Amino acid sequence: MVRAFEKFITVPEETGVVMVIEKEFGPAGARDWAKMAAGLVDIVKCTFGTAALYDEDILKQKIEVYKDAGISSMIGGTLTEVAILNAGGYSKADIQGYLKYAISLGFTHLEFSDGTIYVPDDKRGDIIKMCIDEGFTVISEVGKKDPEKDALITTEKRIELMNKDIENGAVMVIIESRESGKGIGVMGKSGEVDFAELDTIIDAVGLQKTMIEAPNKAQQQAIYMRHGPKANIGNVQPRDVMSVGALRGGLRGDTISALRKEDWKKYHNSENAPDNYRI
Repeated sequence: MVRAFEKFITVPEETGVVMVIEKEFGPAGARDWAKMAAGLVDIVKCTFGTAALYDEDILKQKIEVYKDAGISSMIGGTLTEVAILNAGGYSKADIQGYLKYAISLGFTHLEFSDGTIYVPDDKRGDIIKMCIDEGFTVISEVGKKDPEKDALITTEKRIELMNKDIENGAVMVIIESRESGKGIGVMGKSGEVDFAELDTIIDAVGLQKTMIEAPNKAQQQAIYMRHGPKANIGNVQPRDVMSVGALRGGLRGDTISALRKEDWKKYHNSENAPDNYRI
């Protein structure tokens, strides 16, 4: 791929993971979208358990489209929660068939969560390891979809569970905030990012191992301005991929000064710019 304006405009070479939630494309729509998203998106999550509603061949075709574009396909956590409910348990005997079938469809990543159902904390590691043994790259999630239940998880408990999941093989851990991005995890009721809590989590778990569900532009902007282009964000809508890339690359007016700080300072100092252009 030859990037347009490559000789004139730099973009960050080291960036975090972008995970998109997708529930609307057939193979043709996915192919067209993936031409634009290649290089900007790392993972597409088949969300809301919608994978169970597809014609099997169509789903395989769509996953293949993403694979050809260098984008990994991930089963959303809710589908596995429903599989556990249907099987009546989470042992290897209960869900191994489900996991093997998902691998046969072409999925490479699996989100393990207990956002809706109850899974004992001391069983999370067994399930993560089981999914890894079946061939999945596991990204776990800590948090509940019910705001009242999620509010009972202290920052300390969230950190404990996240670090334990990583110890058990999860490549990173998602902080739940749902598709709305409001009133869950590190997102306030109006969607504002609680950086006091988020920064504490990142300090304890690591930026590279933390994925923040941030479906709204203001959240994405705030996170990139605070933690730079290496932050991992999830629950991005397909339509917002280019916008997120521009935010992360310091190509939008909202993030130019923060993410192109040295160029900004050098240029405006040389021009003796007014004080409100100085950093």
